Amino acid sequence: MPLLRNFCVGRILSLGTCSVVHKTLENISWLHSKLCTQDLFTRIPNVKKLGIEGGYDEGPDCFYNLVHLGQLEALSIRRWYRLEHIPCSGIPWATSFLPNLKKLKFFDTRLPWSDMKLIGMLPNLEVLKLIDACQDREWETSEEGFRRLKWLVIQSRYLEYWNAEGDHFPVLECLELRKCTELQEIPSGFVDITTLALIELNYCHDSLLTSAKWIQDEKLNNYGNSILVRSRKH
Repeated sequence: MPLLRNFCVGRILSLGTCSVVHKTLENISWLHSKLCTQDLFTRIPNVKKLGIEGGYDEGPDCFYNLVHLGQLEALSIRRWYRLEHIPCSGIPWATSFLPNLKKLKFFDTRLPWSDMKLIGMLPNLEVLKLIDACQDREWETSEEGFRRLKWLVIQSRYLEYWNAEGDHFPVLECLELRKCTELQEIPSGFVDITTLALIELNYCHDSLLTSAKWIQDEKLNNYGNSILVRSRKH
């Protein structure tokens, strides 16, 4: 199928031994992590969207091989239970690793919040969705921050404390929190994010709405910027 562009099934466990280079393939999911080898990635060099399905039996080696997907724009990783840490050694996070990646989603993984420091180094990341992705109770963002991030989605029943400054997310436009039942407040530093236009809360603690309203009032009083706050409980 030389013209195939999209290949999406529930779970791809095998691709055989074919050595054909699929130059037209742009979207493939859900690829089992054991198949994420250098050999495969060099045979799909123009993939722009990739979904990876993890498991219990595969470690983080796949991350080292992602360096061969220079055209990748969107990456989703789900149910990768052996991925307990994102590898940092040997990966050029701050320079040439995944230079075109704009959208990243982790779903049902077991990462520490501290690993988000590496994710923040991705040079062109604009959308980050963390859906039951981290199991720690505290996230302290680093000074390097997320320089290009515009949309951040967090769903976590574990997160209790979030420490961040506004300049850690200098161009953030939308913050969406889902089912963050233990988190009591949004970092006050979000008042200083001049680009912030929307805070959306879904099934969160009442104190989070109070925190969002405070940020809304402070931005209006201090900067003359109005933001939209939406909350849904049911």
